[in-house]
Amino acid sequence: MFGRQKSPVTVIIKAAFEEARLRGDRRMGTEHLLLGLLHHEESARALGIDVATARAALDELDRAALRMLGLEVGDAPKTPRKHPAVPGTALTSSARAVLNQAIKATTMRTRDAETPRHLALGLLAQARPDPAAQVIDQLGIDRTTVRSRIV
Repeated sequence: MFGRQKSPVTVIIKAAFEEARLRGDRRMGTEHLLLGLLHHEESARALGIDVATARAALDELDRAALRMLGLEVGDAPKTPRKHPAVPGTALTSSARAVLNQAIKATTMRTRDAETPRHLALGLLAQARPDPAAQVIDQLGIDRTTVRSRIV
């Protein structure tokens, strides 16, 4: 009768793995965590961006990196290619560190409510060349303003 709602942490992490799969990446990184966090409505509001805008910024960063190598890429196909699921253990070291830090900053009782906030703070603390930091900079997100909104 009453279905149990999925925890925000589960939604964010599953969305991050799905974002990695959609991009054809073999591991989930901080850039995917950022995209996953944007599937959490409250976090997206705090950051002031939506998933589509962040995806576009990440795509543009990819294109810029390829241009630096002398490769010009046309528009990506509108329908994504079929990519295999990213294994649940396939995280970059940065993504693993941000997740661990966010979970350690909470207690079991506050985990569902507090982890998204700590994930956002952890991603905002990343510095270049970290992919999440590059997306945050590309989007012009004012880290200080967002931190004050979150805290």
